[in-house]
Amino acid sequence: MYESGPQPLGWLDYVMFSLLFVAATVTGLYHNFKKGGQQTTQQFLLADRSVLSLPVAMTLLVSFVSPITLLGTPSEIYNYGGQFMIFVFSAIILYPMMTIIFVPVFYGLKITTAYEYLHKRFGLSLRLLGAFVFTIQTVIYMSIVTYTPALAIEAVTSLSMWKIILVTGIVCTLYTAMGGLKAVIYTDVIMFVVIIVSMLLVIILGTIRAGGLGYVIDFNRDEGRLELFTLPFDPTVRMTTLSVFIGGALNNLSIWAVSQTAVQRFLAAKDLKSAKYSVWLNLPFSAILVLVCCLEGLIMYAFYYGNPEESYATSAPGVTDLVSEMRVPPNLTNKDQILVYFVSEQFGNIPGFQGLFIACIMAGALSTISSGLNALVSVILVDIVRPFREWRARRVGKEFTTSERADTVFSKVMSVVLGVFSLVLAFLAPYMGTLLKLTNSVFGAAGGPLVGVFLLGMLWRRANERGTLIGAICGFVMGLWTSMGSAATQEEEEKLGLYKLSFMWYSGFTMSITIIVAVLMSELFRLVDKKERDKVINPLLLVPFLRDRVTNYADVPTGEIVKYDDKDGGAVEIVKEPRKFDEDNKA
Repeated sequence: MYESGPQPLGWLDYVMFSLLFVAATVTGLYHNFKKGGQQTTQQFLLADRSVLSLPVAMTLLVSFVSPITLLGTPSEIYNYGGQFMIFVFSAIILYPMMTIIFVPVFYGLKITTAYEYLHKRFGLSLRLLGAFVFTIQTVIYMSIVTYTPALAIEAVTSLSMWKIILVTGIVCTLYTAMGGLKAVIYTDVIMFVVIIVSMLLVIILGTIRAGGLGYVIDFNRDEGRLELFTLPFDPTVRMTTLSVFIGGALNNLSIWAVSQTAVQRFLAAKDLKSAKYSVWLNLPFSAILVLVCCLEGLIMYAFYYGNPEESYATSAPGVTDLVSEMRVPPNLTNKDQILVYFVSEQFGNIPGFQGLFIACIMAGALSTISSGLNALVSVILVDIVRPFREWRARRVGKEFTTSERADTVFSKVMSVVLGVFSLVLAFLAPYMGTLLKLTNSVFGAAGGPLVGVFLLGMLWRRANERGTLIGAICGFVMGLWTSMGSAATQEEEEKLGLYKLSFMWYSGFTMSITIIVAVLMSELFRLVDKKERDKVINPLLLVPFLRDRVTNYADVPTGEIVKYDDKDGGAVEIVKEPRKFDEDNKA
């Protein structure tokens, strides 16, 4: 008689996911010693801007495919239906905006962090604000990404949570600190392959076990779980067609377009054409991964709630009773554990399969954490430490200089410090659940204002520092108010209308507040301050299709361009050089 429930891990399972940790460590060691190792910040933080399109595309995808995605998306479909599948179409908005607006500007400036752009376009205040928000978000997110899969895996296997957290944190910190961004990128390539292979195997075997793809689709359709297109617009409904399509795209702009984790990948490409191509390559990659994760949810629902007698896979005489006993929906303490439970229960008897699946989940964790670590180091060094050194040097009347070797050592040390810090937070997560929930609510709506600030800087030349700063603060305050109020009143039936807003609209709502307030305040400051009206705008800070339309280039001679001089406190200077940026950005 079949014994339902999670199956114990075998020796081959341990070998399978141990190989992943070994491969990550070896990759870090290799890039630590290859050609003398990481000797400059350009090498450590930007991989010498020499990475090809395909690895950049792969690392872009897996950097944001965390265990929360791999476990949470199937759980969403299993528990609430297939509405989230519309998210695939949000790429129609997301990827063109990235390649037309953000990538050409970031790459053309040859900067190291996304928030350097805010300093060049507006000033130090917005640069520090962006760096601060990103740092807090990323540290907390890394700890959650470390803790969440460990909790899910412990619940259905014999592995202890503290062991999973410890090994994940140590290995990730080790290869990130040793090999820098190049090690992170090429380790992500390995993670990409592991994730795709594992997910496809779960789909294939799960479909067979559930009764075939036709039965899975028909059963979910009959149950009303594939009603994807619901046209009425109601921002208070948890998910609708428009909220997933438009709101999902706006939510992901803060992750894919202006987050340092993503921007660092664009900047590591060998040229602008490669950077753009890597973004477009992500279109099929991300669509396939989202659809695979969604299909897993549909398969599990059809398996546990479907009628075994209607599926061809169970029509053989004598097997219906056995399969019916196996199809008992599990009673789990955490909804996100369902996929781990399903794989362990149904395929745990296949040697090595559970180990491969655990490797898939840990690959998502390793890629997200390592990408976050390297991006955090970039932001702390370039956006916080170096501006502080420059300010201190000016205060004592000394010339500001940087030491590449010292900064590279600092970057490696900071990688270790941040890795240890996020590891400690992951261990503390079970004891501060309320704080983590509150923190996620507070920073969940923080991406919208940042996207608004970047869009204003690149698309509207009349935006100025004071107006945009006020707009960003208003956006953050509204996001904080909405998310915290929603979290505090989620069990109440009667509550303020703002608290009913679907989380899918948080980014769009806060971004709109930021842009509206910033436009109004910028115009007000231009009205009362002649300096704002006369300020010169560096055309390289605007999207390529707006650069020829800028009228306030001051006295820039024909055939010459304006360049930003970061050694002179943000001053703009005229550089006698052919105006090539338009041709370069058409590549």
